[in-house]
Amino acid sequence: MKPFSSRPAGYTIEELSTIVGMSARNIRAHQTRGLLPPPVRHGRSAYYGPVHLRRLRRITMLQKQGFNLVSIAAMLGTTTVDATERLDSAMADIARDQPAVARCLERHGVLGKDDAGAPSVVRPSVSRAVTDLAGAGVPPLAALRFLGQFLDRAAPLATEQLAALKAQTGGVPAAPRACFAELLVSAFRTTVENAVEVTFPDGETGTRRPK
Repeated sequence: MKPFSSRPAGYTIEELSTIVGMSARNIRAHQTRGLLPPPVRHGRSAYYGPVHLRRLRRITMLQKQGFNLVSIAAMLGTTTVDATERLDSAMADIARDQPAVARCLERHGVLGKDDAGAPSVVRPSVSRAVTDLAGAGVPPLAALRFLGQFLDRAAPLATEQLAALKAQTGGVPAAPRACFAELLVSAFRTTVENAVEVTFPDGETGTRRPK
C-alpha cells in the first residue's frame, strides 16, 4: 500500500477562482505572462496560497483603476512575455515559410507592412485577440493560420448575406455602408459567442483535465 499523502494547504484553481471572482482561464493567463508565480504541485494537482490570492486581488484592483497588464507588470516588478515580439516573430515566420497564408491575410486586409517594410498585422482587433491568445498559451502562428482559413470561408458568406440585405432593404442609398457592415458583424458576433459557450463550457480552453 502507498503511504497516505495529505493535501497541502492552499486552494485549487477552482477554489481560487471563486474567491477572487476571476475565471480559471484568466488566472492561468496571468501565470503565463509572469504576473503570478507558479502554484505548488502535489502529484497531478496544483495549489495556490495566500501569495497568489494577494497578487490576484492587487491585479484586479489595478485593472479597475485603468492600468493595462504591461503597466501592472512594471508596478509589481515582474517580467512578462513580450506578446508584441511573439506576434512579430510569427509574422516573419509566416511570410518566410508559409507565403500562401501571408497572401491570404493580405488579401483580407489583415496583414500589411510596417514602416520598415516588415510584415505586420494592421487590424488592431486582430492583433489584440492574437496576443491575448498567446498569453493563454495559443501560439500566434497557429491562431493566424486558422484566421486565414476562416476568412477564406467567411468572405463568400459575408458577400452573399450583404447582397441579401441590400435586396431586402432596397439599398437605402442614404444609409452609411458602415451601418450594414455593423449589422452583419453584430449578428455574426452573437452567433460565434453562442458557439463558444457551447464549445468551451465553463471557461474550458480545450485541454482535458487528468483523470
